[in-house]
Amino acid sequence: MFSLSGWANETDKIIKIDIIGNERIDRGFIANNIKTKENEPYNLDKIREDMKNIYKTGFFSDIQIDVKTTDKGKVVTFVVIERPPIKAIYISGNKKVKTDDIKDKLKVKTNTVLNIEKIKESMDEVKKLYASKGYYATKVNYEIDYEEDYQVTAKFLVEESIKAFVRNINFVGNKAFKSDKLKSLMSVREKGIFSWFTGSGILDEENLEDDKKRIEAFYADNGYVRVKTGIPDIKISKDGKTISITLPVEEGNVYKVGAIDFAGDLILKKEALFRSLKSKPGNTFRSSIYHEDVLTLTDLYQDKGYAFCEISPLTLIDDNTRNVNITFEISKGQEIYFNRINILGNTKTRDKVVRRELKFAEGDRFSATKLKDSKKKLKNTTFFKDVDMKIIKTDEPDKINLDLTVEERPTGSLNVGVGYSTADRVILTGTVSQENFLGTGRKLSLEASLSAFTRQYRFSYLEPYVFDKNLAAGFSILNFTRIMDNYEYKQIGGSLFFIRPLTDDVRGAIRYRYERTTVSNIEDTASDYVKEQQGTKLTSSVTFSLGQNTIDDILNPNKGINTEISLEIAGGPFAGDNYFHRTVAYYGQFIPAGFWDSTLFLRGTAGVIRPYGGKNLPIYEKFYVGGMNTIRGFNYGEAGPKDETGEVIGSKNELVFNVEWIFPIYKPAGIKGVVFYDSGAGFDDSKGFMLKDMKAGAGFGIRWFSPLGPIRLELGFNLFPKQGERKGGVFDFTMGTQY
Repeated sequence: MFSLSGWANETDKIIKIDIIGNERIDRGFIANNIKTKENEPYNLDKIREDMKNIYKTGFFSDIQIDVKTTDKGKVVTFVVIERPPIKAIYISGNKKVKTDDIKDKLKVKTNTVLNIEKIKESMDEVKKLYASKGYYATKVNYEIDYEEDYQVTAKFLVEESIKAFVRNINFVGNKAFKSDKLKSLMSVREKGIFSWFTGSGILDEENLEDDKKRIEAFYADNGYVRVKTGIPDIKISKDGKTISITLPVEEGNVYKVGAIDFAGDLILKKEALFRSLKSKPGNTFRSSIYHEDVLTLTDLYQDKGYAFCEISPLTLIDDNTRNVNITFEISKGQEIYFNRINILGNTKTRDKVVRRELKFAEGDRFSATKLKDSKKKLKNTTFFKDVDMKIIKTDEPDKINLDLTVEERPTGSLNVGVGYSTADRVILTGTVSQENFLGTGRKLSLEASLSAFTRQYRFSYLEPYVFDKNLAAGFSILNFTRIMDNYEYKQIGGSLFFIRPLTDDVRGAIRYRYERTTVSNIEDTASDYVKEQQGTKLTSSVTFSLGQNTIDDILNPNKGINTEISLEIAGGPFAGDNYFHRTVAYYGQFIPAGFWDSTLFLRGTAGVIRPYGGKNLPIYEKFYVGGMNTIRGFNYGEAGPKDETGEVIGSKNELVFNVEWIFPIYKPAGIKGVVFYDSGAGFDDSKGFMLKDMKAGAGFGIRWFSPLGPIRLELGFNLFPKQGERKGGVFDFTMGTQY
């Protein structure tokens, strides 16, 4: 409605704009929707447009414009009539979704002005909430009840549908890749027998849109750079229970890598830059490799000190030759050096403990690789939950500061627990440990475990940097008793060791062990071999080892290798009663599985022990194959030799292979599942490994890095039990140690 109390030429100047009638809506909010300005020519069409803009906000039921003419010009007043405030919001018809969950999605709140647009947005959000839970056909309506006191009540009426599941996902136009392969890339999945656990079968349109992009990225990573995915055809069955999705795909042709060139600031010859790339002319163009090449060049330049280099790849797609020509445009910027390194967030850990893990120092030339390696080293100390490195520019263009922020994790523990393992039955455990003693990085622990068959007490200490040198040293003291079926033995002693890193990943170690072992309480029914072990003997040995560890995160490994070979020599020049030499080698590798954030773990272990000097090999120094850390599905030592009474007696040779698939069950708590296959045996034949006697076990389990330490619960089965061997499953439980 327009009320014009004065008439004049529309070109007259507007001297004032006023707004009246608003009580709850801020004046500034209304003014932001008015394009007409004071001291501008009067324009009726523009004022009408302003009126529409204010009305579109949804907060007003009516808008009037009053124009008054004065000697100096026109005064334009916008008279607004606010919609009534919302007194209460009610939701009805919902049984399968909680009212509070629905209210969290609403765009309207009580004591705010009624806005129909917000009401409609709220309806859409509630529909999305239901769709995310599988109630895809749910309808939502609204009612507005006007009260006598100029307030309203908003009601959302929910008409719940039957829960619908995705039963079929089909593709049209895919020739290069089978539908099953494309389905495996999607987060929206067909309902399966484990849907109650995995949540598959629920249609989320936002996830479906992401799936389209994921499929296109997969095609592009296999040379189909012109691929297009169309609009999905979604159909719900008449009974509302099932959903079918058909996704059209236009694959196009496979493109190959054409010419590769470099332009801009070249610090190396083009031939050297070209050798660093994985993309090669004539190969199928892969977008992942292409992006990896960009990162490779970036790291190459940053390792030369050019921290702010820019790699701008230019691609030219030639549809005639079906080639993708690539030019890497490089701007190196200025060579950068570290100025100050600020350690932040360490309330307990001393600065020097952090700094000694860094592969660079103040004044060094910038290196991206050294930043990454330093972050990995800091995380693998296990002192920190998170490590963040932030580059700060300074007033000097060739220098940067680095803010290294750490978030410390609790490193001390006092644990008392009750556990169970097949070998020891019920176990009482107690541990007092400190992984970062007084913030110095020193490690010490006192452990005790008691069971019907084992008593163990151990104190250990590790100094990671002796006199701040790159040399670790430590010692441990042991009191161990184990009760076997026909005898028991007790060991008292300790060891002293030194560890020297040779490279970032390779380290050498030397360990001296001194133990006095007593075999006693031998049953009359024991074999002659066991009876021969009675008495007390001294073991004095030195072990030399060389190992490599490239695992990305020792608390949550995803990739990398851990391998070691060791040689132990006892007796001879080192004195003692036991004369033997032992060689053990193992190789373990974590490999990303490429799906479900899961990981494959492969490990092989081989060991040989032999006496010399005319001495006998003591039973307690042999290999005992079977159990949690060797072949699951067997009790301790059961996958090796036994005497005529059935007592496990250890072996002179061991060969063990382990294959594991580790997958997340509940990520926030760090709970993982594992499926495993083990093969191997202990052999007491001096000729070596008798492959015909290999055992095999398989099973599944759960792993949890709990506040009490790592916990493993695993159930293994002997796959090919022979006469006299256990046929049922063997359950193993351990807590507090990593394998």
